[in-house]
Amino acid sequence: MIRNMIRAAALDPEFYNRAESSPGMTWQAFVVVVVANALAAVGSWVGYENTQDMFGTDVWNSMRGWLGIGDFPMPSKGGVFVMVGVGVLLAIIGWIVWAITTSVVGKKVFKGTTNVGEMLRVLGFAQAPRVIGVIPFLGPVAAVWVLAASVVAIREGLDFSTGRAIGTAIGGWLIWILAQQSVSILIATIF
Repeated sequence: MIRNMIRAAALDPEFYNRAESSPGMTWQAFVVVVVANALAAVGSWVGYENTQDMFGTDVWNSMRGWLGIGDFPMPSKGGVFVMVGVGVLLAIIGWIVWAITTSVVGKKVFKGTTNVGEMLRVLGFAQAPRVIGVIPFLGPVAAVWVLAASVVAIREGLDFSTGRAIGTAIGGWLIWILAQQSVSILIATIF
């Protein structure tokens, strides 16, 4: 599995083609999503814990506020375990939704050929670069790398051009953001 993660992170089109056509690799893709996102969550936690300056200022959230992102809520009890658990759960949900939306957008809009199982496998392995997120503050580098791997995964999974893969990624991402915001609004309304 580690060799497969390395090939996925190296953006190897042959690997993504093999993963696409190998239903037995779905569990490996699931494990990649879990492990990579657990390590990234640990890195986020370590980075957050080490951003308190000598005056007690929360440097991490100060930077996020300056960028217009807002505070990063940290659990008061359970610490890193809560962070990892929530991070992995959200990653699994995001992986499934991303696979469904890219499959639908890629087939309906860009006329690619795939199914949700194929997209689960290729997009699961595209999460492999996220393991470098275990090193604090490399999360943004990992995110860009995962995006590049996702475009290669979508291109190979849907059997079409890079341009169509980028269009599919953007279309799927917009649907995911819309769904995510709708759920957030619903939860905010309930509570």
